[in-house]
Amino acid sequence: MEHLVIGTAGHVDHGKTVLIKALTGVDTDRLEEEKKRGISIDLGFAPLEIPGVGLAGVVDVPGHERFIHNMLAGAAGMDLVLLVIDANEGVMPQTREHLQILQLLGVRKGIVVLTKIDLVDEEWRELVREEVAGELKGTFLEGAPLHEVSALTGEGIEELKELIAAAVRHLPPRDKSGPLRLPVDRSFTIAGFGTVVTGTLFRGRVKVGDRVEIVPPGREARVRNIQVHGRDVERAEAGQRVALNLAGVEKWEIHRGCVVASPGYYRTTKLIDASLTLLPSAPRPLKNLDPVHFFLGTARVVARLLLLDRDELPPGEDAIVQCRLQHPLVADRGDPFIIRSYSPMTTIGGGRVLDPAPSRHRRFRRESFAHLEQLAQEPEAGGDEAFVYRKLEELLIADPARLAREVRLEEGQVKEILEGLLQKGAAVKLGESYLPQKVMAQWEERLLRRLEDFHRRHPLRAGISRAELKGALPAALSLREYDLLLAQLQERGKIVLKEDLVSGEGFAPRPSAEEQAQLDRLAEIYAAARFQPPSAREALARAGIDSRRQEDYYSYLVNRGRLVKINEELYFHREAYDAAIELLRRHFAQSGTITLAQFRDLTGSSRKIMQLLLEHFDGLKLTRRVGDYRVPLKL
Repeated sequence: MEHLVIGTAGHVDHGKTVLIKALTGVDTDRLEEEKKRGISIDLGFAPLEIPGVGLAGVVDVPGHERFIHNMLAGAAGMDLVLLVIDANEGVMPQTREHLQILQLLGVRKGIVVLTKIDLVDEEWRELVREEVAGELKGTFLEGAPLHEVSALTGEGIEELKELIAAAVRHLPPRDKSGPLRLPVDRSFTIAGFGTVVTGTLFRGRVKVGDRVEIVPPGREARVRNIQVHGRDVERAEAGQRVALNLAGVEKWEIHRGCVVASPGYYRTTKLIDASLTLLPSAPRPLKNLDPVHFFLGTARVVARLLLLDRDELPPGEDAIVQCRLQHPLVADRGDPFIIRSYSPMTTIGGGRVLDPAPSRHRRFRRESFAHLEQLAQEPEAGGDEAFVYRKLEELLIADPARLAREVRLEEGQVKEILEGLLQKGAAVKLGESYLPQKVMAQWEERLLRRLEDFHRRHPLRAGISRAELKGALPAALSLREYDLLLAQLQERGKIVLKEDLVSGEGFAPRPSAEEQAQLDRLAEIYAAARFQPPSAREALARAGIDSRRQEDYYSYLVNRGRLVKINEELYFHREAYDAAIELLRRHFAQSGTITLAQFRDLTGSSRKIMQLLLEHFDGLKLTRRVGDYRVPLKL
C-alpha cells in the first residue's frame, strides 16, 4: 500500500503516546495541558518510516472516556490500528469501547500491543494474554498478532516495526481517482502563511494551485502549499496525512467536521438513510426518533433516528433508519458512522450510509424500505447499480457526467452501470442522457393524454404548440431532450409533428355542420372587407361566434390558408393579403421606396392597419424600414 494511516486505540494511560514516541521519536502530546496532566486530550500525529513500504502517518488518539469524541475524529480513516493494552491492568472499559468503535467503523486490520511488560512477570503476562484473546473473539482482531513491548527499555519495539510492515503490505489501496475529500480534524493560523487545515486524505488527489471547496460553508479557496509530515510537497494522495495552506478563506470559517473537497461534488445534508447496528451492550432498546450523538468522519452532530419498520430496536439487532441531523454535514455512500447515547454518553451502535441525500421518508412504507434493503447490498452484489438507478429516478434524466457527480463514482463506472440498465430495459436513452424506462413511459402517457385532452377541447385546431405541450413534463427535461423525445414518438407513430405544432396520429380537425357554417361566414366577412378588416372580436360578433372560441376558429382558418394572422386582433383574408403584396411589387418595380402614406393610398385602408401590415412584412424580411421609407428585400 503506497500511503496509509496507522492509529492507536485503547484505555487511558495504557501507554499509547509513549509507544508512538518509541516507534517514531515524536511526542504527539503537543498541548500544555496534556503535558501537565500526563494524558492525551486531543489527536496527535507523527510520521513512521516502514521498511519496504514508505512513510506512514500515525494518529494517536486519547483514551479517556471524556475525550471519546476526539478519538472518533481520529479513528476515521485508519488503515491499521494498534490496540494498546497495559500488561499490568489488562482489558479496561475504553479498551472495549474503542474495540467496538473500530469494529463498527469497518477497520479490518490491526495488531494488539501489550505494553509495560517490564512491570509484570511472565505468569501475569500469560493471564493477560488469555484475557485479551477472550475479549477479541468474534471481532476483526481475533487471531491478530499480539506483541509485547516495553517503551521504557525498548524491548520488542524493532520487532513491532517489522510486524507493522508485514501487516500493511497487503492492505488495499485508497481511491485516488475520485473527487478530493479531506475531512478536517484541525484548523489554525500560521503568521505570514494564513489558514492551515490538517486531516487524512480519504479520497482523490490534491496539488498546489488547485481550487478546492470547503463544505460547509461552501466557500472556495486555493491551495497555496501542501505539507506531508512537515515536508513541502507538490501533491498529496489518498491515504496520506496532509496539511493544506489555503488562500481565500479565514480560520474561523473552517472547523473540525468541515470537508475540503473538489468543487461542486459534495453538498451538506441533514437527512441520511443508513443501515444501523445496535450493540448488544447497549443499555436499552433504541426507540423511534430517540436523540443520539452522531459521529461521521470528523463531524459530530445530534441526530434523531427514524425507525422505518418498527417502533424500537433491541440491543444486538440491525435496522435500516433515516438519520435526521440537527446540523448539516458531508456524507457519502458507504461512510461508516458511530452513535452514542444522548445522556449519559456511551457508544451504543453504528452503521453505514446508504444514501447521503435521500427524500424524507414516512414509516412503514414497504416500497421505500425495499429500495433501502437493496442499497444495503455490497457493491459486488448490485448495490452500486441500485444506488445509481435510485439517483436516476430522483433526477428523472441525467447524463453520465452529472450522475457521476451525484453518486460520486467514476464516470466510466457510471456509464457501465447505465449501459447495463439499458440492456435490461430498465433505462432508456435520449441523446447523451439516460432516464428510467418507467419515467419514459410516464412521460409518454402524460403527453398523449394531454394531446387527447387538447384535441377534445379544441377540435378545430390542427395541434398544440410544442411549448404548450412541454408543460406536461418536468422542467428537468431540456429543450433538446424534449425534441428528441417528440422525434422518437413520431417515429413510433404516436404523434405527428408539423413545424411548431404537435397532433395525435390520425387526428384532423372536423368541424360540425354548424361550425362549418360559422367558419364560412367568418371568412366571407374578411373577404368582403379586403384591406380594411375588422378586429377579431368584431368579426366574431358579426359571424355569431362565441368570443371564448376565438383561437379555435381563427386557428382553423389560418391552418386552412383562408386567413393570414398579423397579430392576435388583426387578420387578413388570404386573397387580400396576396393582393397587398402584389401592390407592393408593382410599386417597387417603378420606385425603389415606399412610405406608409403611399401604401395606405394604394390600398385605400387606414394608416393604423397598413402600419401593422408593413411591420408584419418587415418581420418576414419582405421589406425593410429605412427612416420613413420601406425598401424591398425579398419582393
